[in-house]
Amino acid sequence: MTNALSQPILVTGASSGIGHHLTKYLAERGHSVYATARKAADLAALAEIESVTPLALDVRNPAQIQAAYELIAGRGLGLYGLVNNAGIGALGPLHTWNEAEMLEIFDVNVFGPHRMSNAFVRLLIESQGRIVNIGSQGGLITSKYYGPYTMTKHALEAYTEALHLELEPYGVMVSIVQPGGIISEIGANSAAGTFARFERAAPPFAEEAQQVLASFQEEPEEISDDAPESETNRKPSSPEIVSEAVYQALFSPKPKRHYLVGTHWEGNRVIHALIAKLLDENDNPQHNYSRDELVALLDQHLAQRDHASLKGAHPR
Repeated sequence: MTNALSQPILVTGASSGIGHHLTKYLAERGHSVYATARKAADLAALAEIESVTPLALDVRNPAQIQAAYELIAGRGLGLYGLVNNAGIGALGPLHTWNEAEMLEIFDVNVFGPHRMSNAFVRLLIESQGRIVNIGSQGGLITSKYYGPYTMTKHALEAYTEALHLELEPYGVMVSIVQPGGIISEIGANSAAGTFARFERAAPPFAEEAQQVLASFQEEPEEISDDAPESETNRKPSSPEIVSEAVYQALFSPKPKRHYLVGTHWEGNRVIHALIAKLLDENDNPQHNYSRDELVALLDQHLAQRDHASLKGAHPR
């Protein structure tokens, strides 16, 4: 832990939302943070936070990534953690996405973390450090009109799993945090592109797309704290719950591979969806478990997790 506390952490996409909150959260707890942003105003704001070094960096720009690596390596302080937070979100019917838009969202959300991890992996092996990828519950389930965004987050899930398997033997632990709805600027930042895609929807999708567009213009219904949480009656969570999960992934002696964060309703939605997918996968002509066999298998895995918890380790 002394090593971890004494070495810096690099957070991408720190201009607002999750990344900005996490940067302050880490700095307030005594950690030195390299925080990346693209705009001069955001970099100036980050420079005002004690223990934070702002870096001008776009995860699509290899030259800027290399410059950041040279600066960090040149200081000789090492690097303990990399948090791949930078990302973009956007909506729209799949047929309205052109190839350039599809490439852009993958370039940021998938290839960005890959570029960053590749650039800094040797420093992280030297420190026996951590990589934390900020995914989404959209990496586990898919929602209508979120197609390309959830495609990138599903890819990030697989990337995290593969990276974990390859780096764990060298002492680097890799985790993914999977938030639900979080208060951030990600929707506002992509609004223009989202509106344009719905506007160019072609028949037979045009009528429904126009209805969705009209709903964007309506005043949102007031959220009732007295009514049960639901798809239409729920508030986005504070980014603090993401920062807390990232902190656990960075500094727990035995970090988990996955951290699902969000509201109780969001968590239930994900678990129910995964169970339904499991049952669908099990229903095949070549092989399937009976109900009793499935229950016995679940009991076996729960027992393994209980045993691992008693030993103070998170099961893999």
